[in-house]
Amino acid sequence: MFNDNINYIRSLYNRGKIRNITYDTIQKTILCGFIYLGYDLFVCPHCGNESIVPHKYHFKLCTSCGTKEAKLRAVHIFSIALDAKHRHIVFTIPKHYL
Repeated sequence: MFNDNINYIRSLYNRGKIRNITYDTIQKTILCGFIYLGYDLFVCPHCGNESIVPHKYHFKLCTSCGTKEAKLRAVHIFSIALDAKHRHIVFTIPKHYL
């Protein structure tokens, strides 16, 4: 989605319609998994084969690594949450007040 609309996103940014942090996040999401964010080079000591592993962005909205980050966050929250029953209540505003 971001790759297909990058020109439109750039035009919004240039007109001041997108904040700097939002634009930076979109750029990093597009570059996630490419060597532009940096990489690690592994060399086998026996055969000399090289392997390049590009760095990931590790952001919750990233389409390639966001699922992993969301799962890690859920595990962390589960580990610190109280083991107790709870109820979920949602309060809304009646339509005639809007």
